[in-house]
Amino acid sequence: ADDLSGRVVKILARLDANLLLNDVGWRVKSCPFHPNNSPEGIVDFGVSENKLMFDVCEKKMAEAQMQKLAPHMLYYDEMAGNSRFREALAEFLTHRLNAVKPLDPKYVRVCNGTGPMMELVATSIGDPGDCLMMPMPCYGGVFWDVGGRAEIEVVPVHLSSKMSEGDTEPFQLSVKKIEDAYNKATANGKKIVGILLINPHNPLGDIYSAELIMDILNFCHSHSLHVIMDEIYMLSIFKPEAKFTSVLSLPNIPDPQRTHLVWGFAKDFCMSGMRCGVLYSENAEVNRAVDALVYFNMIPGPIQHVLTEIILDKEWLDNVFIPTKYSRMREAHSYMCDKLTALDIPVRKSPSGLYVWADFRKYIKPLTPENELALFEKFMDAGVYLTPGIEAFNCGEPGFFRLVFTVYREHLEVGMERIAAVLKDCAKHGLAKPQADKGEATANGK
Repeated sequence: ADDLSGRVVKILARLDANLLLNDVGWRVKSCPFHPNNSPEGIVDFGVSENKLMFDVCEKKMAEAQMQKLAPHMLYYDEMAGNSRFREALAEFLTHRLNAVKPLDPKYVRVCNGTGPMMELVATSIGDPGDCLMMPMPCYGGVFWDVGGRAEIEVVPVHLSSKMSEGDTEPFQLSVKKIEDAYNKATANGKKIVGILLINPHNPLGDIYSAELIMDILNFCHSHSLHVIMDEIYMLSIFKPEAKFTSVLSLPNIPDPQRTHLVWGFAKDFCMSGMRCGVLYSENAEVNRAVDALVYFNMIPGPIQHVLTEIILDKEWLDNVFIPTKYSRMREAHSYMCDKLTALDIPVRKSPSGLYVWADFRKYIKPLTPENELALFEKFMDAGVYLTPGIEAFNCGEPGFFRLVFTVYREHLEVGMERIAAVLKDCAKHGLAKPQADKGEATANGK
């Protein structure tokens, strides 16, 4: 530590605050399940990636126009995205989001991932110590996205499995809950600069109604708050009857200058490795700030070319990629839900996302945060990784896990078998590990 700056020491301390999941990520990557090469490895139901479409993407990537190389791809270009890519994104998002007006390419910015884009926006609208509100449980990476270097704090709007007045389902968001969190935080001296919403939601899979979004926009406008709307799962809504409302499809939003849309290719296009996040903001000052900061987050020209070709191919998107993806997602989702139902595990009935939100409280006795982690470790010991609600998503109560179902079929089957075996053991013996494990841990000084 003597060789590091004080700034970096603080950044590492914030990273270490999530040490358990960082360690788990290393454990999973160092010993991943493979049916032939590593059958004893860990099945990954934890990382939100869609692995159902590699064959379709591989075939698309092999097309001749994808291999094209132009001079501008090898030289310096516009840092926040070349003009052809931004024009294609404006057209694509206008159509896919059912935008109320054609999106203007001059308001489009891109960088190397949606998380980095969150950091750029957070850095632009808040100073260190300022706060963004966010409904909890939520995607846990946001604490690092906006807090790691930007040093923006996250104020939770806690949602509960216990329904309060006006709720129609557990973990339901309302403007009143946002207002209560805002009033409590400001009374404690916190400076709130905005709210960050994920729609469709991670980890709940909920889709916010147009009425709720507009109510939130009006509340934020009344307090001069920014709204960052992360719609990264907008093309991962696999139930055809579900209706999605983008913030950009709403007419007459109250404060366009403080309403910022973020999207990316990682989830909807099954391409988390391509590293591309997108911002649409009509705020000239925010865009000017992002233009300056994105110097450190540029996307290589060849990747911009490939992604441009993909989103311009409407026939492939509408007739091949999207229907195939949704069909495969529905099949995998049904398989996982059926297996969980057979184990008497309630699953949230959600139409979107790459995951399910499941209630394991029946198997956690007594129901404590410590025992949620004990069940998590039993799953890990059995070779299956699913993410615990408190540690990964800042859920306000124990017993809930998120399980990603968009994995290879054999992984899905083996993972569900391992979960069933763990729960069968819990039903007989509770959460205690076998005595031999305890002795081994003691011998190793753990």
